[in-house]
This record gives sequence, C-alpha cells and structure tokens, in this order.
Amino acid sequence: MDIENVILAKVHEGEEDHSEAILKSEKLQQDLFFMERVLMENVFQPKLATYRQLPILKEPEPGESKSLEEEKPDKAEEEVKREGDEEIEISIEQSTIPANLERLWSFSCDLTKGLNVSSLAWNKVNTWPERIFHSPHGVTSVDFSISSPNLLAVGYHNGTIAIYNVQSSSNVPILDSSESPQKHLGPVWQVQWIEQDRGSTSNDKRETLVSVSADGRVSKWTIRKGLDCRDLMRLRRTATANTKKSTEKAKKGETFISRQAPGMCFAFHPKDTNIYLAGTEEGLIHKCSCSYNEQYLETYRGHKFGPSDCECC
Repeated sequence: MDIENVILAKVHEGEEDHSEAILKSEKLQQDLFFMERVLMENVFQPKLATYRQLPILKEPEPGESKSLEEEKPDKAEEEVKREGDEEIEISIEQSTIPANLERLWSFSCDLTKGLNVSSLAWNKVNTWPERIFHSPHGVTSVDFSISSPNLLAVGYHNGTIAIYNVQSSSNVPILDSSESPQKHLGPVWQVQWIEQDRGSTSNDKRETLVSVSADGRVSKWTIRKGLDCRDLMRLRRTATANTKKSTEKAKKGETFISRQAPGMCFAFHPKDTNIYLAGTEEGLIHKCSCSYNEQYLETYRGHKFGPSDCECC
C-alpha cells in the first residue's frame, strides 16, 4: 500500500507540473487571445457590421424555425426597400433634416489616461492593437515597416530612434540610436519607412527609414552594427531682406541660408522617391532632393506662422 501511495503521489505530482506548464505556455496564451477576440466580435457584431456596411446578424429566438441563412434574403429586400423610401424622404425634406452622427463605440485605456497622443500608425498586415510597450522616453512618432510589418520604428522626444519587433515577447527594442554619434539632438517629429529604387528596374526596391527632427536634420538610417545615419538635408532658416536685390533673388527662388530650422514633417514623392517635401517650424515647405543636402530645389511660402497658424494647404 505504501508503494502504491508513493506511485500515485508521483503521478499526481507529474500531472500538476504538466498542467502548470500548459497554463504558462505561449500556445495557450495565443489560443486565449484569439478566443477573446472572437467573443468580442460576437458582442460588438451589430456595431462592427454598421461600420463596415455589412448585414447585422440576429440570433433566432427559441422556437423560431428560420435559420440565419433563411432570414438574410428577406432582410436584404427590406433594407433595399427601406433605403429607397429614405432616399425619397430625404430628397423631399433634405433642406430641413439636420446632419447627425451615430456613435458606434469609443476606445479607452487607463495606461494612456491624461497623456497626449503625438502619432498614430496602422500595421500593414494586422490592423488590431495587440501589444503595449512601455517606453523610457516620450514617444513623438511611430511607423510600421512595409516589407517587414513586425518592425515598428519609434521616434522619441529626446532624439533617440528605436526599432521594436512586435512579434517578440520582449519589450526591449532590437535596435536603437542611443549610442550613435549621429543621433538626433531634438524631438523626432516623424519617422517613416520609405521604399526607394536601388536598381535599373522599378521592381528592384529597398526599404529605408527616414526621420526628421527639431535639430533641423532629415536623416536616412541604415543598419550596420547598430543604427547609423547620414543626413539627407540640413534644414536652414530662410530670410529675405527688404532690399531690391533680395526681392529679386526671392522671385528667382533664391533664398538666404542662415541658421537651422526645426523640421516638423516630410513626404516623399509617390513615384520619384528621390524627391521629397519637408515642412519646417517657420511655416515653410521645401522641395528637396536626396542628391543635395544643403540646397532646396524650391520653397513654398503658404503658411504664415508655422504649424500653429491653423491653416491647411
């Protein structure tokens, strides 16, 4: 009996250890995650369907003979008829009916309560937010890679740039520019992955990371032993004197280069990725080329006071 009890105790102990391993396994955590998503989609199905303009599914009441599939054609006919009636009513009284919005849902997170949102980017493959990373510094910009959607580039307020692998369970970035002598010295207001041509054919492209900072630099980052960069442009403040000569130069597109201008944003040409626009804090938009890092191709003077003048161009 003693031997039998010892054997049963060992078997029971082995089962407990096995159960604990299952509970802590990544496979179970992933299964629970997908199960939670399915349940949430069931709960919010009417609102999600309204948002995506899909049929709203209704579970049959006890005793109903029709299935969901049998109800769909009838509901579709009712929707078409109702839409036709609504169009007639709107055309008659459209001048008296005020515009209205239906609130579908709102998202909130206690971790970000009271904090400012400085950047927003959607993953190119998976558009659901699934991970929370706690950063050591204030985040000013983010962007997901195009060719490797698991890579997330982050720009910090202290000038550091980091790259995270969102598929990894680690919260530590796989690369960062904190040790780079070329790192930015001001807040990184935008980071973006850019696909640029590297060969004679249009299909031969490579992806690079570009950033703009308040230190007046538009930089292109490469991965070697760590993150290193070269400057595509050093943004300079432009000033035109109230002299006839300066006015003539301004008309010709020439500008007087003085001190650096904090960079706020940039946008690359959709076809010719050698050309890009850069917006500065002084309210100017400069047309630039990757082949020149000191001279603007052209300057647009649409804004008056910089990013806070509340104008859109």
